Amino acid sequence: MITKAQSKRYSGQPPLETKPRLTALEKGLLRWTMAEHGDKVLDACVGNGMMLEYLQRNMECEVCGVSDDMRSVRISRTRLRNADIVYASLEDIPWRENTFDSVYIKAISAPLSETSLREISRVLKPGGQLLVGFRTIPAPFRQMASLLHPELDDELHRPKTRGHILATLKMLGFMQITWQQTDLFHSVGIAWKPIELSDAIV
Repeated sequence: MITKAQSKRYSGQPPLETKPRLTALEKGLLRWTMAEHGDKVLDACVGNGMMLEYLQRNMECEVCGVSDDMRSVRISRTRLRNADIVYASLEDIPWRENTFDSVYIKAISAPLSETSLREISRVLKPGGQLLVGFRTIPAPFRQMASLLHPELDDELHRPKTRGHILATLKMLGFMQITWQQTDLFHSVGIAWKPIELSDAIV
């Protein structure tokens, strides 16, 4: 006798438990988003497109995505056929200034450069919301990693990125900058682009 799960597997459809889901970091970003119906939003590290699919389906946003990984672009385009998903660097985003109501960044592998943040600020509308998601390591785990691997660069063990991002956002003129811990291993930085910011970054 073949169960329902087995019949799905045999028919070429993935069983329910293997379907992609929102990551904990994406859930944290969505928890703090202020996106509304009809907003134009950008996922600046699009990944597999799950977060954009959620924003499109549940909030009826106009969604766009950027990635410097062609595989992620292909996967996202397959999932979101009517969205604008492009292969590009964060330091050269191919949209005009003041285009997006919200921008989301999943800063996982590499720290964001000042150039990237300036470019993200350029495409964000005055009054728009920027959300930066990070994977964080609690202090006890960082200390243990330092003991086990003292030869590794200390930047792998301490969250310098948080201070760097906050300082850079302040320098660029962002307002109401806050930092929210979403769970033990993830946090989200939230900032708003003021109306007069476009003059400050010229």
